[in-house]
Amino acid sequence: MKKRQKRILIIDDDQTIALILKEYLENKSYFVSYATQVSDVEGLVLKEKPNIIFLDYRMSPLTGKDILERISLLREPVPVVMMSAYRTREGLFEVQNLGAIDYISKPFDFEEIESLLNRVLP
Repeated sequence: MKKRQKRILIIDDDQTIALILKEYLENKSYFVSYATQVSDVEGLVLKEKPNIIFLDYRMSPLTGKDILERISLLREPVPVVMMSAYRTREGLFEVQNLGAIDYISKPFDFEEIESLLNRVLP
């Protein structure tokens, strides 16, 4: 399967951050969509059919934790990478217990993202 066929969904209430990550991933030949507000998590995931989701931890009214919980309940859960500018050890354990496959910091380390994608989307 070609990278172009791999779909990535970014959920972040900061459009600037979402667009920076989107541009980077598109330059790596991924198909990328993003959302800055989510009320129907299930509908968004079914519509976009992502292979992986990059999800901001601190959002409102739904938090990243709320969205992660909803994604984990889907019939076919999608791997989720949690993103935060306020990364803590406690937060890491919390999101991993909820099913996140990884937890990355903002600002982004693009080498870390590349390595993660090569591991998760071979």
